[in-house]
Amino acid sequence: MMIQIVKQIDQIFQTLIFLPVLFLLLYHFRVFKKERPRIRSIHKLCVVLILIFLVRCFLAQFIFTPVNYNRFTDEGYFPLIKALFYSE
Repeated sequence: MMIQIVKQIDQIFQTLIFLPVLFLLLYHFRVFKKERPRIRSIHKLCVVLILIFLVRCFLAQFIFTPVNYNRFTDEGYFPLIKALFYSE
C-alpha cells in the first residue's frame, strides 16, 4: 500500500515538473518582481524541486539500472527502489 502511494507521488512529480521549470524561465526573463520576498521563496523552492528531479533522473539512468539490480536485492529498502526505478 505504501509503495503504491510513493509510486503515485513519484509519477505526479515527474508529470508536473514542468511547472517549476516554467516559473524559473519566467523569473529569469523578469516577468515577476524579483525583490518581493514571496517570489524569492518560490524561486528557491522551484530550484530545490528541479535539483531533486535531476538527482532522481541521475539515479534512474546511472545507478539503479538493470545491470545493478542484483546489488540492491539484499538491501532493506529494496521494495521502494524496485517500485520507483525498475519496471514490474
